[in-house]
Amino acid sequence: MEMMPDEEFNILAALQALDTLDESESRALTEKLRASPKLQSERAAVEAAIAAIAYTAPPVPVAPDIKNRLFQRIAELPPTPAESVNLKPIVTYPTEKNTPSLIVRSNDVKWKSYGVPGVWLGKLYIDKQKREITCLMRLEPGRTFPLHRHAGSEEVFVLEGDLIVEGEICHQGDYIRSVPGSTHSPLTQGGCLLLMKTSTDNETLV
Repeated sequence: MEMMPDEEFNILAALQALDTLDESESRALTEKLRASPKLQSERAAVEAAIAAIAYTAPPVPVAPDIKNRLFQRIAELPPTPAESVNLKPIVTYPTEKNTPSLIVRSNDVKWKSYGVPGVWLGKLYIDKQKREITCLMRLEPGRTFPLHRHAGSEEVFVLEGDLIVEGEICHQGDYIRSVPGSTHSPLTQGGCLLLMKTSTDNETLV
């Protein structure tokens, strides 16, 4: 049965409004619209009628427990395999035992003579495994520390005064690091207070 031209247009216009036209049908409708302004206005009327269809349908009541049922269904879904989840591995780092920090109050530092007149040592911490001592050292004005050889690295931070090391005058805030095997005999002009970390195996040469 052959359709009338208007009937064919109405069908094509309705299918276009529903977005179901294939390529050849879309070309045919475009050609008809170009040829007739009247058909263009009729297409607009068809589209408006189709757009109103959704508002003529009776509302569908939503079950009051639909949200609870949806969450229940989600909870019943099988877990996602661990290998399919792109999670970064948790990196753990070895830590020392959770022991309290060592705090030495300045008033609690016990000063002892280093065995050299005018040189005093205040012990802060001794690492027996590394054979290292962290301490305060005070030199009275004009004193010279005995010539010695470092068994390990030595670090010195000038807290007060001046310290002359290998001809260089260091002042408050200066840092000196000596390498293992090196030797020196530092001295002070006006006196100094040092923070020092050094080996307990240093060798006194004089």
